Amino acid sequence: MNISSQSLNIMFDGIYYLKDTNITIPENKIILLFGPSGSGKTTLFNILCGLTPSCSAKTKVQWDDYIVSDLSHANKKRYKYISIVYSYFYFLQSLNVEENITLPSVFAKQSSSKINNKLDLLYSLFSFEGDMGKNLSLLNLSKRSIKSLSNGQKELVGIARAFMLDSPFIFADEMLRSFNREAEEAIWNKIMSDELGIGINKALFMITHKEHLKNDSRINTVYTIENKILKEIKT
Repeated sequence: MNISSQSLNIMFDGIYYLKDTNITIPENKIILLFGPSGSGKTTLFNILCGLTPSCSAKTKVQWDDYIVSDLSHANKKRYKYISIVYSYFYFLQSLNVEENITLPSVFAKQSSSKINNKLDLLYSLFSFEGDMGKNLSLLNLSKRSIKSLSNGQKELVGIARAFMLDSPFIFADEMLRSFNREAEEAIWNKIMSDELGIGINKALFMITHKEHLKNDSRINTVYTIENKILKEIKT
């Protein structure tokens, strides 16, 4: 299964700032995208996710055998292909943590037993010792109001929510930005563990500013956007 954007040209205010892009995201691979603010990372991300239309008629985005040509149709099919960790959390404030985590599974009409099994996995995986455990263990947060959480706690909830679906691709926009280095490393290793299937039966496409992640041996490909052009800098 591939997600690709062929000859992608995006134009704002008459200026092309991301030229002749052709990107394929293979199954079970881990891909990072770097670039300065304003370079077009999030726009490319949103187009690939079917969240925003392209400004160019030349753009073609394809999820496996499904061509993304209409955003309303994409909204109904996205969960079969992509689950998203958003840079803005998009929670329902009236629901508690657990209810926000399970909401995509409810919309996807998963069975109660399947939802509970996934929750058990996430609660077990995202548990920590010491002070980190008090603040970030997901089970401890599960019945709390979303409004009461810190940014780091909200980001962890957003990560857990993305893994509730069976989607073979995880797209993450600035994941890990809310944590100190110790918490970041702990959560990153949890995400990359076999239990969640990244690199085994799920692919990860992640926008990040964290330069040290380029050196992680588990990363398959690294892209950057430089001088308005997408470049592959590590394979």
